[in-house]
Amino acid sequence: MSADDACVESSFRVAYVLTHYPRVALTYIASEVDEVERHGGRISPIVMNMPVPEDLTTDEARERQQRSFYLKASPVRIAGALVAESLAHPIKMANLFFAAIKSARSDLNLMARRLVHLSYGALAARYCREKRLRHLHAQFGLAPATIAWFACEILNFRPGSDCTWSFTIHGFHDFVNETESRLDLKGASASFVICISDFTKSQLCRVTDPSHWDRFHVVRCGIDLAAFPLRRPRPIRDVPRIAIVGRLSPEKGHGILLEAVRKLADDNVAVEVEMIGDGPFAEAIRRQATALGIENRVIMPGELLPEEVARRLADADIFCMASFAEGLPISIMEAMAVGVPVVSTWIGGIPELAVNDATALTVPPGNSEAIAAAIKRLVTDAALRERLVAGGRAAVERMHSREASGAQLASMYRALLASRVPA
Repeated sequence: MSADDACVESSFRVAYVLTHYPRVALTYIASEVDEVERHGGRISPIVMNMPVPEDLTTDEARERQQRSFYLKASPVRIAGALVAESLAHPIKMANLFFAAIKSARSDLNLMARRLVHLSYGALAARYCREKRLRHLHAQFGLAPATIAWFACEILNFRPGSDCTWSFTIHGFHDFVNETESRLDLKGASASFVICISDFTKSQLCRVTDPSHWDRFHVVRCGIDLAAFPLRRPRPIRDVPRIAIVGRLSPEKGHGILLEAVRKLADDNVAVEVEMIGDGPFAEAIRRQATALGIENRVIMPGELLPEEVARRLADADIFCMASFAEGLPISIMEAMAVGVPVVSTWIGGIPELAVNDATALTVPPGNSEAIAAAIKRLVTDAALRERLVAGGRAAVERMHSREASGAQLASMYRALLASRVPA
């Protein structure tokens, strides 16, 4: 067998179900797609929402858009797919309809969303049949996983069909509302579940039957280390700049960081903070900064393209993530990769990478005094900064290689599809 024949034989195709794609804030999903494809896969994105202009500013983003199938692009097609499946399989669709309603646990608003997701699932199933796709993988455990779950059920209505699905859980938003996420049902239905950290796996185990735990696998998020090269050592600024990258939402702890900046100012330690990202908490952050009298120390550039994020991280003196709830943030990996010393809270999956006094300084969540004290240690101790930078870069290289993560995922998809008989 030639090398080309072996490559064809080992290739596989998977549908990825997503809320948004492409999206500036979710570039790690695009990286995963690229790496899985580099290892023999062909990913067909099935996306709920159309991209906004801000997400289509590059040729690469526009090419990703062209390859994607958008569920909300045509309400007529959604309705047509739902009606067609109902007419073709009335009893099975009725059973799935009632299962969707039951999964909402008497929440009327959630019942309505379940039925909407059922209609999306019907259209996703039609697309998969047309493209001969036998496995769906959802990113995140909420709406995408619900749609992939329903789509797989619909695909398997036909005799002889043997379609499968899986999903990735990332953290806080997947777990915060157990009635909405119903990870117990999804974990029982999926062929496997990807967990980005040991913590996220533990939370999935918490809500599922132990008989399903062997299908939960930790595959750590990978980053492109070449895009985040280790910077050369440099002195800290007279007024150190603290960077944080993440959605501006309450669970990220921006407010606690602002309180820490105020405490540092009272202790005659002047710092400034650059909060990179966008979200519903932006105006509240501005109001709090003004109320604390530190508005001139807070920079809010909004959401930035990945190249600019990498540049600003490399220009920062300290990275601080004061989150209350996390899986394991990509931004911590990126900060450690470029050589920025990290301060973070010891919650969720963060301590799996941010080990106190070895790769980062970690403190209790919600404790602005502890955040301030950790920042002050880094500002005043050059040897500590150097030690954490070396430890952080080594840990990211060891645990969060994009190539290793992509190879692991590709191997799982390939093995599952090889074990099933095509219809």
